[in-house]
Amino acid sequence: MQQFIRGQRAKISAFSGRTSQFYLQITLSSARVRVFDFVCFGVDSRGQLSDDRYMTFFNQRRSPSGEIVLEDLADQDAKFEFDLGAVPAHIERLVFTVSVDGAGAMRDLDESFLVLGERGIPFGQPLLQYRFSGADFEIEGALMLAEIYRKDGEWRFWAQGQGFKGDLSALLRHFGGQETEENSASTASVSTPSVPTASSPISAPTVPIGAPPSPPISAPATGSIVVTPPAPVVSSAPSALQKAIADAAPGSTLTLQRGEFAGPLLIDKPLVLDGNGAVIWAQNGPVVRVSVAGVTLKNLEIEATAPENFDDADVALWIDAGAQTVLHHVRARGEIRGVAGAEGQWRLPPALNLGEFAARQTNSFRLEIEVPHACEIKSTVAGVSPVPARLEAGRREIELATIGIGADTFLAGQLEILAGGVARTVPISGRATNEAAPAQGILLWCVDR
Repeated sequence: MQQFIRGQRAKISAFSGRTSQFYLQITLSSARVRVFDFVCFGVDSRGQLSDDRYMTFFNQRRSPSGEIVLEDLADQDAKFEFDLGAVPAHIERLVFTVSVDGAGAMRDLDESFLVLGERGIPFGQPLLQYRFSGADFEIEGALMLAEIYRKDGEWRFWAQGQGFKGDLSALLRHFGGQETEENSASTASVSTPSVPTASSPISAPTVPIGAPPSPPISAPATGSIVVTPPAPVVSSAPSALQKAIADAAPGSTLTLQRGEFAGPLLIDKPLVLDGNGAVIWAQNGPVVRVSVAGVTLKNLEIEATAPENFDDADVALWIDAGAQTVLHHVRARGEIRGVAGAEGQWRLPPALNLGEFAARQTNSFRLEIEVPHACEIKSTVAGVSPVPARLEAGRREIELATIGIGADTFLAGQLEILAGGVARTVPISGRATNEAAPAQGILLWCVDR
């Protein structure tokens, strides 16, 4: 079983390619809050509940054809079952939420968790687990706990873990629904448009300027522009984030809600773009291009996901000549252009799979890379350490050591190679098991392979 951390994403096919039928079990623990409301919102490409039949909760426990079912429900526990192969095309995201029923806040949670597993396999053998507690939150009355969403033609899981200021009614309004009876969250249902058809198109998504309805509690500083991701889908129309840039005054600060934003993106005026841990992605690059001076990018991930075979398709970040840009905590998967100290030929592995290795012992792995500039190396995976932590330009060897990782722990993180203010990333995976012998100097990848 893979242990997920807050904010982590992965393709579901990485754990299971055998079925489209899954369950998601949420188990909460709180001595102060006795009852919670559990909801699965099936939302469209705008992030809206365009079909009220896809709000699955205590008052409507099945979607129209049983694709999503609230199978078990208690005061502090819920189990949803769903068939991703049967979810209709207009439903882009399944958002699983929890809200306090009555007094209290999410900081009152004790150790809690959710698990994702395959239906038909006995409980206790889930694919992944995400643990959380009140230490992660403050006065929020609700959580956007997890999402299962479509991207690049397949379903992915996101351990979102985002606090939300409000209750079930506020969540409903956030997703574009409304209660049928005033002040009646306990019997909430939605009154929203029917599923869009060719004869009844839905207008293009809008970008909230200022605080959106019932925003997450971690709101940015006054005067900044808040941009909420509409949905992780490809569109030929200008993206929500591109529209926000077009509408912003020079010198503005755009603070993104944590999530995924579709590119490509052109920044053609001086401003600060604070990603707050968000991802900007496009199948083909340049994903983010800066054409003017005075731009700051920070706390942001940029990814070229499936570049086609033509020039510049694999470029994640492009800074035009003379467009001096401040980069702070920016990570990229793809090529980088126009950043001093980060250009040139970087020969890095596309991914590192450690395989199965001995739990609770020291394991050693080797890889060879080629770097055109001096750089720093670090790992985001607890218990995995690269040596040396700094490399000079040239062909170099790195040792990865795993130390004391517990049994049945799946690794999910990345190696970061930092130069010129940008970190290139290499995903790391593997599994610690009691059955494996300690690994000693195993070669994972070399430049000439």
